[in-house]
Amino acid sequence: MIELKPWPLSYEAMNTLYASADQSQCLVQLGIPLDRANTFRYLQSVNAGESNGKPFRAYAVMLDETLIGKIELSRYESGDSELDIILKKQYCHQGYGSQALRLLEEMVRKENWCRSIYAYVDTANIPAGRLLASNGYEISRFFSADVMIPQQGNYVMRTRRGCEMRKIFE
Repeated sequence: MIELKPWPLSYEAMNTLYASADQSQCLVQLGIPLDRANTFRYLQSVNAGESNGKPFRAYAVMLDETLIGKIELSRYESGDSELDIILKKQYCHQGYGSQALRLLEEMVRKENWCRSIYAYVDTANIPAGRLLASNGYEISRFFSADVMIPQQGNYVMRTRRGCEMRKIFE
């Protein structure tokens, strides 16, 4: 049974999660091991519930007592929010992402926390697109973005194609 729990505030939990995830089709990719200073700033944002002046929520996706992923939302002044979800490789394609997304949506709808959720997906990431589409998200636009990709201890600039998917709460 999937549960969303407050994110465990530790560098080790973050590093283990990202080291166990397949980031190859993510628009934003983090080098492993994670940079300690940036990770601690992120964890401070989680603890404060605010990132760059915006309301922010991050939850551990737990299966029984095992950390299998992370799901988060950043809310903008418009009331729209941006979704980020990542799961460890061995837990992908088993319905856990859909379960976590539904739990998150139930929480934010109950609290009227946001009016819609956007997700930005690399067009090559077919499983992520399917996950969102099967949960009622629709493509609102396509885009190209220059992103930094970790490669052999350095970062290289790559242009990636993506799509913005959106779900509006009525």
